[in-house]
Amino acid sequence: MRQQVSPPHVSRETNHLKEVYHDILDSFPTADSAGIWFCIEQHVLRVRKQTLSLGHLPAGWDGVSLLQITDLHHRQMGRGNCRIIRQAQQLQPDVIVLTGDMISRDMRDFHEISSFLQALSKISPTYLCTGNHELDLPPEVQQEFWAMAEQAGCHPLRNETAPLEKSGCPPLYLAGAELAYGIYRDDNRGFRHLQPYTADDLTQALGTRQGCTVLLAHNPLLLDSYAGWGADVVLSGHVHGGMVRLPFVGGVLSPERRFFPKYDKGLYEKGGTKLYVSGGIGKPRLFNPPEINMIYLNSVQK
Repeated sequence: MRQQVSPPHVSRETNHLKEVYHDILDSFPTADSAGIWFCIEQHVLRVRKQTLSLGHLPAGWDGVSLLQITDLHHRQMGRGNCRIIRQAQQLQPDVIVLTGDMISRDMRDFHEISSFLQALSKISPTYLCTGNHELDLPPEVQQEFWAMAEQAGCHPLRNETAPLEKSGCPPLYLAGAELAYGIYRDDNRGFRHLQPYTADDLTQALGTRQGCTVLLAHNPLLLDSYAGWGADVVLSGHVHGGMVRLPFVGGVLSPERRFFPKYDKGLYEKGGTKLYVSGGIGKPRLFNPPEINMIYLNSVQK
């Protein structure tokens, strides 16, 4: 396992761009500032870092690092997403986890995402769970997408659990939930009659939790169910940070068209379960730059 480093909270590239923003915004009237910021921030890539201390994490896994990338959709952060690839190469995580919506429901050409996944898989073992946009693909296109992901070197986790092995210590488990489509849209493709998803549903899909488990689950709004199942850590996306973020308020809107989502971005806790929600990369967003996330797990058993 690579030695943990304590890098700055935000990448050098982002710090430089922030200085540019301030210079630009200082040059324009206040009424224009939001529009200018909106245009510029779509092209920023923040690297946010979070350390989580876990009681069940075996001491031998202390300091393990996971790079979370989520909700890419149609976005290109540089040609072929080269800026994300470059950051991943610099960070050198132990594992890369993709927490859903790596494509958009209207996509049929997967050549670009295939090249991106291949590049990530060459850096570190890469695992992928299902988002609502993957679920929304026609069945035959879904099959094509998942076959492409495997050919690119990724490990899809569709209601599956994968043990991460390390000599001399118990496994660390990665579980990927393929959540029911009804939690995202109802039978009329609306949002008024979404179905519940309980801890029992998760047990039926994944089985009983095994050892210290990191759960990849696209939708963070089901934290109660994840905690009831017994996940140690949940990594989610979906909400895009609330799309628009306001000072002292946080995220404004969820993809389900509900105001002020309860879990929009950052770290939350329920019982012994820690939930980390990435703001992701896809549009739309305002005062909410695109981000990838470096998660470090520390053991309290050391």
